[in-house]
Amino acid sequence: MRPGAFVLGILGAIIVIMGIFGEMTWPLPGSYNILFYDPYLLFGIILVSVSSSIILRQKLQFSGVLALFSGLIAIYYGVNAYLDKMTSSPIAMLGLYLSLGLTGMFTFPATLIYDLLPSRDKVSTFWTVILILFWVGLIISSVLAALTAIEAVPQHLLKPP
Repeated sequence: MRPGAFVLGILGAIIVIMGIFGEMTWPLPGSYNILFYDPYLLFGIILVSVSSSIILRQKLQFSGVLALFSGLIAIYYGVNAYLDKMTSSPIAMLGLYLSLGLTGMFTFPATLIYDLLPSRDKVSTFWTVILILFWVGLIISSVLAALTAIEAVPQHLLKPP
């Protein structure tokens, strides 16, 4: 993972800068800035944290704890956005935020496995299931994010805030 850590850190830094910009300038109408930029900024901080942990050869589980709580925050935001009907596709938004939140929550056990794996000869079935759930959540949330972007970007380009 070390060769990709620098690039991951750059991506995280760009996301942090964009997230802070969105938090400070409020480019979207109403409370959409909170809905979109809070989790986005947390995601950037997690990427920088993971990248730093890898580069500095530190344990990833501390970044995993941050991802766990950020995942809980994403779920909370997604449920509230769904209940408040903050989008024209409320089910898609709820699915996106739930899958991103669950992926964040499963990041913590995944980082624990990564930290503990070199000291063990064999990984238990339980940990294998946790890793599979992590990867399934990551793939589902990535697909939902891509579908949301494919649907939203053209409309936002036609009518900027």
